[in-house]
Amino acid sequence: MVRTRTIKTPKKIISLEEAKINLRNKLADPVYFVSRVLNKNLWPIQAAILNSVKDNARTAVRSCHGIGKTFTAAMCILWFLYSHKRAIVLSTAPTWRQVEKLIWKEIRTAYREAIVPLGGNLLPKTPELHLIHDEWYAAGLSTNEPDRFQGFHEEHILVVVDEAAGVNLQIFEAIEGVLTSSGARLLLIGNPTSIGGAFYDAFTKPGFNTFHVSAFDTPNFTAFNIKPEDIESGAWQEKINSELPYPRLITPSWAADRYKVWGERSSPYQVRVMGNFPEQGDDTLIPLLWIELAMERWEDMEFGKDVQLGVDVAAYGSDKTVIAVRRGRKIDNLHVYTQKSTRETAGLAKHIAKLNNASNIKVDEIGVGRGVVDSLEEEGFENVGVNVAERSINLDRFANLRAEIWWNLRESLDPDTVRNPEPLALPPDDDLLAELSAVKFKFTARGAVQIESKDEMKKRLGRSPDRADAVCLALYNVKYKEFADCDAFVLG
Repeated sequence: MVRTRTIKTPKKIISLEEAKINLRNKLADPVYFVSRVLNKNLWPIQAAILNSVKDNARTAVRSCHGIGKTFTAAMCILWFLYSHKRAIVLSTAPTWRQVEKLIWKEIRTAYREAIVPLGGNLLPKTPELHLIHDEWYAAGLSTNEPDRFQGFHEEHILVVVDEAAGVNLQIFEAIEGVLTSSGARLLLIGNPTSIGGAFYDAFTKPGFNTFHVSAFDTPNFTAFNIKPEDIESGAWQEKINSELPYPRLITPSWAADRYKVWGERSSPYQVRVMGNFPEQGDDTLIPLLWIELAMERWEDMEFGKDVQLGVDVAAYGSDKTVIAVRRGRKIDNLHVYTQKSTRETAGLAKHIAKLNNASNIKVDEIGVGRGVVDSLEEEGFENVGVNVAERSINLDRFANLRAEIWWNLRESLDPDTVRNPEPLALPPDDDLLAELSAVKFKFTARGAVQIESKDEMKKRLGRSPDRADAVCLALYNVKYKEFADCDAFVLG
């Protein structure tokens, strides 16, 4: 019997410097850093986005709702900060709440849950994370002061813009001033809510490595091979034979529900499910972006003292009776009812008015609304009825009062703070968003604005725009009706 000897090959001993180099090379891989250091899972497109930031100076991501955009941005911020010496990372978004409560909430969570203590000083009250050097840090900045983006210069600098479609041009111009070094990186990420601006340009002009992510590219759809036609036919339900792999991301059931409510061709469906830019023509009254921004600022805006109600009355059927409560420049609440008689609606309006100490109630008095007006006037309420078919205050600009009321809503939502220092805030409501974004207008032969009729809107939407009409009425101030020479509508 021949005996054999097993000779153990000694492990290669490397120097401390070589070990540091190996570790540095691993940390340069964002997917390795996120999975092995932060202990977070990335699905393939999220990993591809981070690798794009590593390899490309500019990356832009337009996506549907609920793919983990903010999480992806937060992971990118932490990876870049810890894998580049003396790095500066700046993050921003359309509102301070999005910066502080969303993206930096993800950063704080990942920082605390990292397998390896990350070190540095994560400030408790402000969105800042400082490492060992004064010029090595990440910070969240608001978008109301472009000057705050000036003066940042490092070889390795990353700027992350979350919900980039809602950030104004002045901020993008300021950002360009810090992207001058060879190691500078820019990540734009968000829903494609506007067909203009810097975010739109990133996908229509050269210079960016771009991603388009629809719901059907995400794990809860790809795991079961769910296609758009499955949502349309309802076959998606039969395809799901196990638990959703990522229940926090967009789900087939949500997409199917939005398909029924919004319709495939609607702007909200195209943006929030398909990740497409909206098909907004010149006849779209209110840009989708304006509505999204109004709903985003709702949580942060303070209530005003003056309270007014707008009531859109429905007959029996599928239409809804909606009572909108406005407090100053903020729509506080939408009360939605079905199958209510005119006397019941009047009682509800009276109750809500007294509960909120409202100064005025405005009811569309055309058709069944007349009964509600009569009932409220019997109770002592004045200036209740609004006939939107009457002539407008500004006869040269608007075909009728309805057109003027709707145009007033448009101007109240304009996010340009120069033209509109106090834009209106709307409650987050998917049905309201769909109704407002669907409204069309045209010009009459004499050049006056005319809003499509309620019947025309109902035919396209599949339902009456009850919520939107109630909001319009809540904005209308009856006491200014006699001023026929007003250039613009006056709000309370």
